[in-house]
Amino acid sequence: MTLRPAELEDACAEAAAALVGRPVQKVVQPDASTVLLGFPSRWLLVSVDARAGRLHLVEEKPAGTGEAATAFCMLLRKLLVGARLVAVAAVPGERACALEFLRSAGAPPKDGGAEGPVSVRRRMIALLYGAGGRLGVVDAPEHGGGSKSASGGAIRAQGEGDVLGAIGPGRATALALPPPRQDDRPSRFPSPAPSAAIAAHYSALVEKSGLDAARTRALVSARKALDKLRRRQEALRGDLARAERAADRRRHADLLLAHLAEIPRGAREVVLPDDFSTGEPIAIALDPALGPKENVARLYREHQRMARGRASIEARLAETHDEIARAERAVARCEAGELPPPLSAPSPTKRAARGRPGAKRPYREFRSASGVAILVGRGADKNDDLTFHVARGGDLWLHTRDVPGAHVVVPTGGAPVDQETLLDAATLAVHHSPARQERQADVTYAARKHVRKPRGAKPGLVTVAGGKTLRIRMEPERLRRLLASRLED
Repeated sequence: MTLRPAELEDACAEAAAALVGRPVQKVVQPDASTVLLGFPSRWLLVSVDARAGRLHLVEEKPAGTGEAATAFCMLLRKLLVGARLVAVAAVPGERACALEFLRSAGAPPKDGGAEGPVSVRRRMIALLYGAGGRLGVVDAPEHGGGSKSASGGAIRAQGEGDVLGAIGPGRATALALPPPRQDDRPSRFPSPAPSAAIAAHYSALVEKSGLDAARTRALVSARKALDKLRRRQEALRGDLARAERAADRRRHADLLLAHLAEIPRGAREVVLPDDFSTGEPIAIALDPALGPKENVARLYREHQRMARGRASIEARLAETHDEIARAERAVARCEAGELPPPLSAPSPTKRAARGRPGAKRPYREFRSASGVAILVGRGADKNDDLTFHVARGGDLWLHTRDVPGAHVVVPTGGAPVDQETLLDAATLAVHHSPARQERQADVTYAARKHVRKPRGAKPGLVTVAGGKTLRIRMEPERLRRLLASRLED
């Protein structure tokens, strides 16, 4: 649930007291509905997330906000970096607020203009309307009435300037503050400094939402995997039924060979007595393009091929039966609200599994906070095995930027990864690199299908097309939890 009107008013008043008069130094956008404005020694978080719309102060920039900037983030940097915050105000009784910024835009007009540099006002409007939430920047009005904010700025209810850019789940193109109204719901957070309590409350809410989303994705993935396994089982049963007819091919070939002189060339079928059993006539299909001897040879080849494949089919059918049992248990756990390990966790590489039973996997396996598998390469040559033999095209691939280190894979099959899992995987990538002693580090991440191995490149050396960059702060508690989650080889 988003902030209530009374809670938003308290948060705006606290932000105004702390930040009015200070310049914006940085702008980051950690997700599609949230923006962080960096001021000297403080950060201000504004989010119009459908379930966690809020505004509050942040002491330090949260980890995981170093992704490549979006178009809206770049727009905010262009418009707001260097501008001073002059007002923070909430609309009484409404889940809406505005932040007003003032910056110098250049020299004054030459012909009769006012002295001093020209000032430009911009207004950021946040509408915390749940699924209709919007966050955007407009040209601030120069004049007009409205209720006074805690910082002395003014709110104008209607008639805002042009919308320069906006984000959020809402679809509305207009972006204007609503008129005040009455709302008597009390605040859930202490006043006059609610930011710490708001941050803690919504941190827990976002984490729970992430786990809920992860459970939903796990259930969908488990059901898809189960359906796929059942289709494979049916196909293998069909293959086995065909393989079991291999004996018929041998018997038919023997009969043709015994009656070779009686078989006309170009016939599609011949009826012969079953000399090896009851003597009853048997219809044998022929290839009219082949002669009698060639048809005999064809049937012998089919018999050999089908007989060889039967053992393999039976082994695959038994393995699929076991996988279906595991998949059914995973679906049951998901339906019960649990979050099981992914069903599609990669098996050892074909090279390791073939001819070297018991060989070590080319990766170490850890678990994220939400139970998702994270695979970390054991070394340069093992990195290549992990990336190009174990990982699939849709899996998430990570590596420390501009620093050698382990390849890291999150086997998602193309499904989105929750923020905590992304941070966990990036933390492991940094820990398994020379950057492990740094407080902060950059990690590149992309879909595995965008990772390429240059011809003749050294082991572990790859190129990435279209990857994103995540800057993380190494958190000792997170790292300890991850290292403790390692699965035994």
